[in-house]
Amino acid sequence: MIVLVGGEKGGSGKSCLAQNVAVYFAKHKKASVLMVDCDPQRTSSDWIHARNEHPELPTINCIQLYGKIRNELISLNNNYDVVIVDCGGQDNLALRASMSVAEHVIIPLRPKRRDLKTVPHMEDILTTCKMVNPKMRASFVITQCPALPSQAKRILEAKEVCESFGINVLDAITYNRNIYDDSEENGMSVMELDEGGKAADEIIAIVEEMLAFDPGLSHEFN
Repeated sequence: MIVLVGGEKGGSGKSCLAQNVAVYFAKHKKASVLMVDCDPQRTSSDWIHARNEHPELPTINCIQLYGKIRNELISLNNNYDVVIVDCGGQDNLALRASMSVAEHVIIPLRPKRRDLKTVPHMEDILTTCKMVNPKMRASFVITQCPALPSQAKRILEAKEVCESFGINVLDAITYNRNIYDDSEENGMSVMELDEGGKAADEIIAIVEEMLAFDPGLSHEFN
């Protein structure tokens, strides 16, 4: 299975989410997992380097690929249970190539106007790529949400904007928590740093909702 975590807006936590999704499959589903880092900033590659200092953690492999990577992803998918593709925050060849073969695309967005302005263009890209890959299922996920109750309306409005373009929006969200940065710095996931914590529950909810969105995926990993 190929899962792409990508989008056009930088700073929405794509690499962090990709890393935590990878650990979910390795830890909770005992799957063989490969991360494909397509971001020139090498965030996930650096995370794997830090993770290798903790041999007690589930193994996750990582490679770097750029450009027209469609054929490489198809080949890699034959050798791993799950391939997680971490694309940088821009529309590029790697993003579109990954969409052409991914079973699921997760697009993180913060509940901010500058993030939501990218939704129309993302809808165009998804529509184009779905002509090549009709099995692809795409979902927006609202990330780094403010925890103040007074800001709940902003989160709902962000979901409504995404839904207005006919694209699935996950009910599960992530809040702005320091543990996401702390775990990434140590090559870990929030599920490993604080297994019973709120951030861990957020990640689990995101992946399980993603799997439920596609009955075929849900059956494969149950």
